[in-house]
Amino acid sequence: MIGRLGATAGALVPVAAAVAQDKGATVKTSIPVVWHFLGYPYEAGSMIAALCACVAVRFYVVQTERKAHRWTVDVPVSVLSMLFTAGLVISQRPEPLWALMTGTGIGALGAGIISIALTWVQRATGPFAPDAKPD
Repeated sequence: MIGRLGATAGALVPVAAAVAQDKGATVKTSIPVVWHFLGYPYEAGSMIAALCACVAVRFYVVQTERKAHRWTVDVPVSVLSMLFTAGLVISQRPEPLWALMTGTGIGALGAGIISIALTWVQRATGPFAPDAKPD
């Protein structure tokens, strides 16, 4: 019995010494991979999740929305949706779950993005809008 305890302890001592020397290298947590685009950092996992969700939703919408596909409309709207998704992920740096939700939501908006952007620009330009009347 004592021989087994001694053998076990003898086997564990080098492992304990290696762990102490590495200062816990075996229990390190993983660090998210950070990519850069034009100098802006973002987490790779969140970007991949968001863009995949956006593409999946746009594919679903294109397949179910109408019988005759208008690729001249669907492709630019899908690209615009992906660009907005990427821009939001870069600016907000969400966790992967929120990135999935963001990609899904923006993909579902589709052409609605254009009207939302138009409203935002008109509100931002204020008195410089083309249809504004002088006081």
